Amino acid sequence: MFKVWINKQISQPVPVELGDHDLLIFNLFDKNNKSNVKTDVEQLWRRFGLQSLSCDVEDLLIIGMSLFSADKRIPRSYALDNWTRDITLHIPVLELEKWNSVKTDMENMFRFLSGDNWILEFRKTDLRFRVNRKNSRYKLSQRENFETVSLFSGGLDSFCGAITLLENQKKCCFLGFREYNMLSGRQRELFGALSTAYPSVPKDLVLFNVNPFAPVNRAGEKLNIGAESSTRSRSFLFLSGAIAVASIINPSASVNIPENGFIGINVPLTESRNGSCSTRTTHPNFLKTFNKILRKLGLEHQIINFYWNKSKGQIVSEHKDKPVFEQNAYKTLSCSHPSLSRYDKITPPCNCGYCYPCLIRRASLRTAGNDTTPYNDIYKLSMDFILRYNDLLGRASDLKAVLLSLKRYITHKDDKEFIRLLLLRNGALTFEELTAYEMVYHESMNELLQMIKYEDAMNQGGLLNYIAIEGAMT
Repeated sequence: MFKVWINKQISQPVPVELGDHDLLIFNLFDKNNKSNVKTDVEQLWRRFGLQSLSCDVEDLLIIGMSLFSADKRIPRSYALDNWTRDITLHIPVLELEKWNSVKTDMENMFRFLSGDNWILEFRKTDLRFRVNRKNSRYKLSQRENFETVSLFSGGLDSFCGAITLLENQKKCCFLGFREYNMLSGRQRELFGALSTAYPSVPKDLVLFNVNPFAPVNRAGEKLNIGAESSTRSRSFLFLSGAIAVASIINPSASVNIPENGFIGINVPLTESRNGSCSTRTTHPNFLKTFNKILRKLGLEHQIINFYWNKSKGQIVSEHKDKPVFEQNAYKTLSCSHPSLSRYDKITPPCNCGYCYPCLIRRASLRTAGNDTTPYNDIYKLSMDFILRYNDLLGRASDLKAVLLSLKRYITHKDDKEFIRLLLLRNGALTFEELTAYEMVYHESMNELLQMIKYEDAMNQGGLLNYIAIEGAMT
């Protein structure tokens, strides 16, 4: 059991009863050079000329930063099953009674999101976070110019979501998580294209970053225990930042998280890739629970995924003929590791073309008729690629999982009960949701199949023959 103590603004003594074994301390101080969690999150409110957020929204953001820090800095290799960690988070909050009232809901939501066992221990504080000055760096954004917030990751779905919102004349503040500098450059480039295409619709882009470094022990000594690459909690932090911006714009402003329903429902590709091996960011259970927590806290904001009942190919097809899409879609980043191309002497960021998000991307763009994305051309989707990188966590692992998933789908595609049980694997759905996700699943699997057939023909790949489904479907 890891015990994580969060310090806010000043270092507070850790209770003796917590002991020293597996105790990790993260400091959220005013000055980044004294903190082991580097962040510019204060720009979320200083950008609008404010010195602080409301107490409950500030607490939400601190919880998001705390969760993300623990998730990113505790390797799953320390867990008995190399995945499920036991973590107790000790977090200072301004509104102690409010957060204790939703404690169980939060723990269950985090458990669903990351696949870990979380215990939240809130403690009262009166310390405010970075309220010492107003914005002196950026031009001020006028909050009355906006009516909604939308996540803007730089990916294909969020780019399409932005087009949908702007086509509908929604005055939108887009929020991006600045994970690395090259990504923020791409986010700004895509936003610039949207600004040119929709000059009359008020819009803005706000970027922020949270970067936890190694935790320290009670004596302040750095603990070099490694890092974790599967940070599933980032979406909660991202949404917490969006709610912070929404709270500034309007007490009832909505938060949009545009993502296709196939990723949202998160059907395990194979039995060995169940649960947290894929994101649950837009699974209806997660979003419903988050919205319920917001209501219990007295916050009127609602998180909405207006693409929940569409496949990625259907989303792309809606926008394929729009000039802003035609000219910029290839720049979007779907890849789970867009910086790795540097090892192949290709300037990042670059969509690798073979990870699971890239495979879904290729399928959606192929469905729409044309894919001009400059993938890492060193790796072709073929039998040779599988044989060359045929190890458990190698480059071919996602492609193999997709192929096995296609074989399972072709075998059971007419078995309604089997398909619905797959869709229900990660949580209960209403009848309306189940019916819609069933259609999304069929559509998405067929998009993947057609893409694999295309790649087979282009590269003489033998992929369908590899799993004995060649010619199985037209």
